[in-house]
Amino acid sequence: MRSTFTGFNTVRSGLFAAQRALDITGHNIANANTKGYSRQRLNQVQSTPMALFGGQGMLGTGVDTLSITNARNEFLDFKYRGEATTLGYWEAKQEGLAFIEAIINEPSKSGITTVMDELFSSFQELHKTPESITTRTMVRERATTFTNTVNHMYKQLEKMAIDLNFEIATTVNSINSYADQIALLNSQIYRVESDGSNANDLRDRRNVLIDELSKLVNVDVVEVGDINNIANNKLSLQINGQPLVYHDRVNKLDASVENPSSFDDQIQMRQIRWANGDMISVKALGGELKGLLDIRDGNSGSSKGVPYYINELNRFVSVFAEKVNEIHMAGFDLKGNTGTAFFTAFGVATADIDPLVGITAKNIKISLDIDSDPNKIAASKTANLLPGDGSQALRLAELRHLSSMFSEGKPEDFIKSLIGNLGVDLQEAIRMSQNQTFLVAQIDSQRMAISSVSMDEELSNMVRFQHAYNAAARMITTIDEMLDVVINRIGIVGR
Repeated sequence: MRSTFTGFNTVRSGLFAAQRALDITGHNIANANTKGYSRQRLNQVQSTPMALFGGQGMLGTGVDTLSITNARNEFLDFKYRGEATTLGYWEAKQEGLAFIEAIINEPSKSGITTVMDELFSSFQELHKTPESITTRTMVRERATTFTNTVNHMYKQLEKMAIDLNFEIATTVNSINSYADQIALLNSQIYRVESDGSNANDLRDRRNVLIDELSKLVNVDVVEVGDINNIANNKLSLQINGQPLVYHDRVNKLDASVENPSSFDDQIQMRQIRWANGDMISVKALGGELKGLLDIRDGNSGSSKGVPYYINELNRFVSVFAEKVNEIHMAGFDLKGNTGTAFFTAFGVATADIDPLVGITAKNIKISLDIDSDPNKIAASKTANLLPGDGSQALRLAELRHLSSMFSEGKPEDFIKSLIGNLGVDLQEAIRMSQNQTFLVAQIDSQRMAISSVSMDEELSNMVRFQHAYNAAARMITTIDEMLDVVINRIGIVGR
């Protein structure tokens, strides 16, 4: 038989359920603009009913609130992080290749093609007036401009590699920082959920960190535990099968300064490994970190980075200087002396170096002899025809059209080929970045359709739960009045 106060208990459960639902609605509204917040809902079910005597049926006893859960699709989270990793990689490549393009600065009025054309033009003018000191001085200045341009380009590429080295270390520090924060949240979530609760807000904060981490490096999210008991679950973040985070423990990455660069033995490059010393595959890293490493270290194939363009620049300068030196050393200067090397290595006297080897984009300069005396430019083919013979200068000018100088063709063809390869790689990076940006935005939009807070929906729920609360309160008042009649009025008539 039902208790006198059964009605009170039934309505009380509805009152408290409506009140809790209103609290959750308020929480949703307050976090409508919070990054990564997933809207929460109160899960409720009918209380166990009471059987009536004589098989008359079951009398409801109210409502039970089971849990507070957030709206989230883990499959979309998985897709988002995978695409964010790819986006981070292509964005890093795009930024790096665009900077290389700015350094090479072609085509432009100050690029290597322009200064090279001006040098060839000065050789042409020298052929016409080989005895003119003004023309010889112009050749020297144009040659100096050419070497300075190449030197500066090399130094800029070298500085870019050093800057990338620093950026890689910064990215590794960011990855380790995210790992520390996630491990701390793992510990907090585990404690909160030990009684079967859902740590929704803490999980949202952790998901935001994992989303941001996935753009820096490719991580696999694995939640290990009992599928029937969430309280036993422990989250692990893995890179190529090795845990970066296992529950509350962190195995950090290390960016140690170890190996010299491939283009300068004096520059120490950072190598990525685990903090315990174990090696890690660069291919497995993914994300922005791998993009930075590819730009810093890429030397061939699909990973053309700073070393590739430095090596190509060195190849151009070495062959170009060799051809110029061969012709110049076969000629005679204005005083009838055999020509010396036109180009040599920086800081080395002409007599102390084989002029056909050892010249790079970093060290090329005009020889000390020519720099100090333009009359030593060997413009004549023979000493007998001095001072009016400029046939050797003409041979130097005709190098502009020497199609066999490089496998790519003329000097101009070499530069065009180099710029063409860079342009193709940059366009690919731009295209992939744009595609990935759209794809990531599309997946995030799908996530938000499930997880984000809709103010219209929340306001509608607020009114709905308010009415439920008011109705329950009114029901309690009605029951109170009924009990007042029974307790205070029945049996007092006729007294």
